[in-house]
Amino acid sequence: MSKKRLALVVGGWHYPHEFYRQIKAQKIPASWKVDYFVVSHRNPDLPNVFDEKQSILKDMGEGLLQKFDKTLYERIITKQELIDMEFTYDEEDNSIGDLNQLAQWTERYYKGQYDKVLFIHDDTYMLSDEMLVDILEQKAQLFLTTKGQNGEAVTIKEVPPTSDWLHLGASQHYGNTIVPRMSYVFVDSKLLDEIKSHFTEIITKNITLLRKGKTDNVSIVGSQLTKLGTADWNHMPRNFINWILDNGYGEKSLKLSDVYRVNKYLIEGERGMMHPEGHMVLNNISKYYDISEEV
Repeated sequence: MSKKRLALVVGGWHYPHEFYRQIKAQKIPASWKVDYFVVSHRNPDLPNVFDEKQSILKDMGEGLLQKFDKTLYERIITKQELIDMEFTYDEEDNSIGDLNQLAQWTERYYKGQYDKVLFIHDDTYMLSDEMLVDILEQKAQLFLTTKGQNGEAVTIKEVPPTSDWLHLGASQHYGNTIVPRMSYVFVDSKLLDEIKSHFTEIITKNITLLRKGKTDNVSIVGSQLTKLGTADWNHMPRNFINWILDNGYGEKSLKLSDVYRVNKYLIEGERGMMHPEGHMVLNNISKYYDISEEV
């Protein structure tokens, strides 16, 4: 029997060596084959990729999340190392990031040959090497987020691990919203086949921030991180979920946790780092792991 195929597509911008090591260390089910890609929006060999984080790392203090950040940015992976680790590496136009990197990969490579595609930002810290096994073998905890009628609050409920999903997000977004985060987008080929011709509208509608050719981190001011730098790109996930709902796939859009930025397998970073959300992220990690001795 032929194996099913997964494309694991990394959005390359921060390039912590540890993240790429963690991704390649993920266990793979025997019935699946994985191909690895990096859609690069700046070359990892640029000096500022390493330099821009140093003042933050120096001034951020101590703690579990700070420890994760220090581990991530002990060194930056090089372009040649990515190739040696069997990532297919492509540099693309960097006018718009986030979901645009998945769209760029889709245009360049996707011909319907993959059963599922995982797009993931490289400012992610893996907490487990069981992510792909649990998801692809239908053992992962899953949640459905729905919006109530007449202004009622969002409802989050757990659904069976065997639920048939077309889109899977990593965690809940902050606040009372069904909008998914774009730093982790796991899609079935059925959805990708339909949505790919709509990517341009989803990615560009209401977007005004264009950064073609720029390689600085607009979210870093001195030794501080700010969320304002690329906030304009938050229109993208809203456009994405509106397409999902308009096409009747709301019940097929699930998440791996019912909390913000964290699930059993990973932490989604904030502008490259794990520590900025502090206590909230630690509290959410403690739902899955005993970290009492670490904090």
